[in-house]
Amino acid sequence: MRLPRIFIFAAFVAISAQASELPDLGEAARATVSLTEENQVGREVMREIRSDKDFLDDPDINEYLSALGERLVASSSAPYRQIDFFVVQDPMINAFALPGGHIGINSGLLSATRTESELAGVLSHEIGHVVQNHMARSVMGQKASMVAALAGMAVAILASHSDNPQISEAALATSQAYAAQNQLTDIQSHEKEADRVGLQTMASAGFDPNGMVSFFKHLMSQDRLYESNVPGFLRTHPMTYDRMADLQNRVAEMKAKRHVDSPEFALIRARVQASEGEAQDAYKRFSVLAPTQDDPAAWYGLALSALRVGNKEQADQALSHLEKEQHSALVESLDAQVLLGTGRVDQAVARLNAAIAHYPGYKPLAYAYARALLRQGNPGKARTFVSDRLSLWPEDHTLYQLLAEANHALGRNAEEHLAQAEAYIRLDQQPQAIEQLQLAQRSGDGDFYTQSVIDARLRDLKEQEAREKKSPESK
Repeated sequence: MRLPRIFIFAAFVAISAQASELPDLGEAARATVSLTEENQVGREVMREIRSDKDFLDDPDINEYLSALGERLVASSSAPYRQIDFFVVQDPMINAFALPGGHIGINSGLLSATRTESELAGVLSHEIGHVVQNHMARSVMGQKASMVAALAGMAVAILASHSDNPQISEAALATSQAYAAQNQLTDIQSHEKEADRVGLQTMASAGFDPNGMVSFFKHLMSQDRLYESNVPGFLRTHPMTYDRMADLQNRVAEMKAKRHVDSPEFALIRARVQASEGEAQDAYKRFSVLAPTQDDPAAWYGLALSALRVGNKEQADQALSHLEKEQHSALVESLDAQVLLGTGRVDQAVARLNAAIAHYPGYKPLAYAYARALLRQGNPGKARTFVSDRLSLWPEDHTLYQLLAEANHALGRNAEEHLAQAEAYIRLDQQPQAIEQLQLAQRSGDGDFYTQSVIDARLRDLKEQEAREKKSPESK
């Protein structure tokens, strides 16, 4: 964790907020922070989070979470809002909404949810905060305070993963002090509103609203049992008995239908549990669970945890048992992961080629296939495959990264740097993208068309950078 960098960032944003011409939030006609301002802060925060070691970039988890999130957003009161979901490797049970429509979920929360409706309930609650514009509304009347407060939030979130608990506690205290000073009258009403909106969202999406109630009750019981270790979600989303009563009354009026968990939910939960903590601890846990439970998720967890400790035979046995019980893109992806992780590259290529024919829309299989082809020493085929997939998913930064790797292996320097620049653009890292395009210009091995694309892309980025420097939000 690069804490000095994020503290500098927080100070910079706070100063920028005071210097910029923010709207007078105390005036009724201008009582919200502009979407441009909120998105700008969100972009800054996400750049820091993506660069942190605890940002969990697991394709299978991301694919499941994005699909679940998109289903919920489509059923919300604002289906047009662009909301993205990401995971942080942290055992604390928590989730959080950031400015600009970014929702983070700790791995500990994914592990702790017992049903898919519980997970949908937490996500729907956070979606409620976003679609109701709670971040902007919480600073009404506080001119220039929004950006500074959100910078403090970024510090608190990132510092919570620091090895220095004193810095973490100080950062969190700063963020909470702001909330105590400016939001005491709003925080409970916002939580209730997010509950209400979230319940309607998850019910419209086909989930059981009782899942939100059961998860919050479970956290409250932990709070009573372990007063010195309050679940993080309850610290950032305080639950009162009045709020719980309101939640239960609303659910009782909804006549909710039972929801059957998808097979993917159990596998993703096992994936998180098998990947967290010490490898040997996870392996021992699933070694006990799998033989005693008729549960595909337990065998999935055993295969993955066995791979972590280097037990190839046990990973193969667990996969064999799992494949007798369940067939899915997630299982195929794990099979390829085990094959690649144990050096059986040719087998992985063959397996992935067949799996993609069955699940052509599953991105993790596409990533794994491209990586397997590169490890096999077949960059030309990898380049062709990735280029084809980019026609389907043109905004996918991982595919552009893989295209850059394939071009590098083929000695196509200009195209390598161009592809890497496109990856950085989609990660909202403009300076790095400009640097790559400048390297592409100097490489000298691109044809006329490639050089024309490079020149045009570089010109557009520099013009965009100049516009942002002139805009009030960046002053």
